[in-house]
Amino acid sequence: MPNRTDKTLAETRSELLTTFTDADWQSYNHLVKWLRDSNVPARALKVGDTAPDFLLPDADGRLHSSDQLRRNGPLVLSFFRGGWCPFCTAELCALQGAKDDFENVGATLAVITPETRHFPRELKQSLGLDLMVLADVDYGVAESYGVLFRVPDETKAHYSGLGFDFGARHGSLEWKLPIPATYVIDRDGQIRSAFVEPDFTIREEPAQILTSLRQAMSMS
Repeated sequence: MPNRTDKTLAETRSELLTTFTDADWQSYNHLVKWLRDSNVPARALKVGDTAPDFLLPDADGRLHSSDQLRRNGPLVLSFFRGGWCPFCTAELCALQGAKDDFENVGATLAVITPETRHFPRELKQSLGLDLMVLADVDYGVAESYGVLFRVPDETKAHYSGLGFDFGARHGSLEWKLPIPATYVIDRDGQIRSAFVEPDFTIREEPAQILTSLRQAMSMS
């Protein structure tokens, strides 16, 4: 069974922040400031934009197209950094807990990670997830949504020191990550809701996603 919790993501965030070391705080503050100063979030797709089409493999290697995922109703698409990030795993468990609610209003949920090969499958197994985890091979989808950024050198040094090699995990020589972002996309491919936050510790609550889904359904 998934690692579900009754806590909100904001409550989980507060708890996780208490575990930060001084080095974690320094790296966190630098990255968030760098993203904001670089105006990276301004490039992200917004409400009213047309969602780019894609074809991506899931954790078992099966291909899924955006057209297929939107065939029966709206699509909830959530970009996350990887299974190594505790804020991401908390978000995934929260989305797992809301999956039935999303499906009850006719929506499909898919989460996208830059991690490739065995990492998405191991993530699902370790957390007991029944989610569609798609591998963003070569970062193409995150780039098309405007949420991709090159990891700055200071951040790369911090995560390398913790033993993470994003190049190996992503199957790429380039260290890139998505800004965590959640989109609600209607059957016609129009973005109805967009949550893009450069502070990677802050994620959209499933309850708010559900509200956006209901609004999208009422307008269809």
